[in-house]
Amino acid sequence: MSKKQPDIDWSSIHDKVEDMLGVHFLNDLQSMLPKRFPNIDLYQTDTEGIVVIEIPGLQSSQDIRIKLESSMLTIDGQIPYSYPITKQQLTMKERHTGSFQRTIRIPFPYIDDQISAKYKNGLLEIRLQKDIQDQTISIEFDEEN
Repeated sequence: MSKKQPDIDWSSIHDKVEDMLGVHFLNDLQSMLPKRFPNIDLYQTDTEGIVVIEIPGLQSSQDIRIKLESSMLTIDGQIPYSYPITKQQLTMKERHTGSFQRTIRIPFPYIDDQISAKYKNGLLEIRLQKDIQDQTISIEFDEEN
């Protein structure tokens, strides 16, 4: 007999921790935890999959590389540091600069030569045309006499 796990309202956890421990504790904790970067959304329509990647600060196509092998999509690149002071002189640093890499699995078959990518306003959008093939497999029966 399995024990039923309680439903947890994860959206309120942040507020509860902030109420109990204070905003400064939460800010300090978040600065110590590794961050997943860049943030990625993936959604699908009937005909395509759209990957939206938040990468502010890119200056040219030379700053990023997209690699698709089988069902694995890898995005890597470099966000230039553009301030006139050193990183150590920053009073607060939350924005990512420097190298990054992120790999996700594409959960549907796609057509290799029907992929496009566009970067605008800090968002990289990759569109993959789905490979929709209804495949009917005939079954052969051997009749025994």
